[in-house]
Amino acid sequence: METFWRLLAVAALVATNGFFVAAEFALVSVRRTRVEELASQGNRSAVLVQRAIRDPDRFIAATQLGITMASLLLGWIGEEALVPLFEPLFRAIPEAWIGPTHAGIAVTISFVTITLLTVVLGELVPKSVALQNAERTALLVARPILWSFYLFLPLIWLLNGAGNLVLRLLRVRPASGHERVHSVQELKMLLEASQKEGVLEEEERRMLVGVFDLGELTARQVMIPRPDVVTVSEDAPAREILERFRESGHSRFPVLGAGGVDDVVGVVSVKDLWQKMPLTEADLERPVREWMRPALFFPESKPVADLLRELRRDRTRMAILVDEYGGMAGALTVEDIVEEIVGELEDELGRRPRAFQPVDEHTVVISGQMRVEEANEELGLDLPEGEDYETVAGFILSYLQRLPAEGEVFRYRDMNLKVLKMRGPRIEQVEVTRLVERAEPPAAAPGR
Repeated sequence: METFWRLLAVAALVATNGFFVAAEFALVSVRRTRVEELASQGNRSAVLVQRAIRDPDRFIAATQLGITMASLLLGWIGEEALVPLFEPLFRAIPEAWIGPTHAGIAVTISFVTITLLTVVLGELVPKSVALQNAERTALLVARPILWSFYLFLPLIWLLNGAGNLVLRLLRVRPASGHERVHSVQELKMLLEASQKEGVLEEEERRMLVGVFDLGELTARQVMIPRPDVVTVSEDAPAREILERFRESGHSRFPVLGAGGVDDVVGVVSVKDLWQKMPLTEADLERPVREWMRPALFFPESKPVADLLRELRRDRTRMAILVDEYGGMAGALTVEDIVEEIVGELEDELGRRPRAFQPVDEHTVVISGQMRVEEANEELGLDLPEGEDYETVAGFILSYLQRLPAEGEVFRYRDMNLKVLKMRGPRIEQVEVTRLVERAEPPAAAPGR
């Protein structure tokens, strides 16, 4: 009968160990925002969990103290409970086979059994359950953990004080678990894990990553480069604004003065004409300068996040970017910035620009103005990123150290790059083909 009660105590201590392990992992991994939501809805258990995660040092100390006490008691009671079960088994074995060591073998097997029970049922199983069902587990253990906290409070106070004293003697600042801060890289990893688990769609993950990456981009990396900017002369009739709109699909245009492309005197929008609808023939003949608005100028090195903030403050949607010499480096609209987050958008006429066009499973045609970083991410390429260039065309010029000829092919690592189209010195399109290693034929058998 005594053995029965001891075995019952062993089972109870293993369960207690598992309870405190589950409580610790649940409190650490439960989502704070979800707990706050449940607490605001009047869930009493959530209120207790909220209290625990706001003061994790002491509540986690209560779980660790519970685990330690359960483990010590298991070591003390477990052996005495299990040895009487195993010892008779070895007494039945002839002493000539195992010698007079049956008691020692029984003790060893009892120790191994207690260890397995503690590790499997008291550690691994409750940990897995708590990590997979953190919210539910935290709500279930909240009240018992609060009682344990009050029961162990004197010991918790004493042990935490002793630990902090040792850390101060070692000149180490005691850690505080009151704040859980993640770096941008850690947040990206969390988003990737959430997408793999099905919590987020791939498009949602990419948009959120785009928001984080926005703070690392400069206007030069996002802008429409000067050769691609569609402009209109200040002396041109207003009808040319509509003509540019029909040709390009863009609705905003830098207005150039007599000095040419580096003499931007304003910005004009199709919307300004639409507000005067219906337009008369006299309206269409009025010079563009009478319709334009002042332009906003920024250095091309300005961070995109700061530029967006200023565009919102000035309630405008286009910025003119200048280089170190004062000339126009390019233009940037709010839509260009948004596309960095959500991907490419259709223009006002429903046309969708494509930076790349797959040919087959190994070949893709890409725009020379596609950013190297974007090409690597979107297409799985391995082109190097450099400080003196941003685009695929820039990489080719840097790699070759000369202007390529149209149709020229060169190899980089496991890729063949062919310059498909040139416009003057400008590289318009590049064909990238991954080289597939052919399997070598099997060696002939000896003697053949």
